[in-house]
Amino acid sequence: MKKISTTLLLLSSAVLFSQKVSWQKNIESNTQDFLSGLAITIDGQYLVSGSSIQNNQNPSTNNGQPSTNQGYDYYILKLDQQGQNVWEKYF
Repeated sequence: MKKISTTLLLLSSAVLFSQKVSWQKNIESNTQDFLSGLAITIDGQYLVSGSSIQNNQNPSTNNGQPSTNQGYDYYILKLDQQGQNVWEKYF
C-alpha cells in the first residue's frame, strides 16, 4: 500500500509541476540538421543555432582550393514568440 501511495504522490506532483508548452514547431528541411543551441533574445524571440549537412556538396571553394567543411554548414534561425520564422542565415 505504501508503494502505491508513493507512486500516486509522485505522478500527481509531476502533473501539477509540469511545464506548459506555448508552441511546438517542426522546421522542414531537405538536409540532415543538428540543433546545438537555443537562446531567448531581449525582445522575447528565439535564436536557434545548429549545423546541417548539405546534399549538394561542392568539392572545392570559389578559389579552387579544397573545401574544409565537407558539406557542413552552420546556421542561425530566429523565431518570433509564436514560432514563425523571422530570418535565417547559413555560414
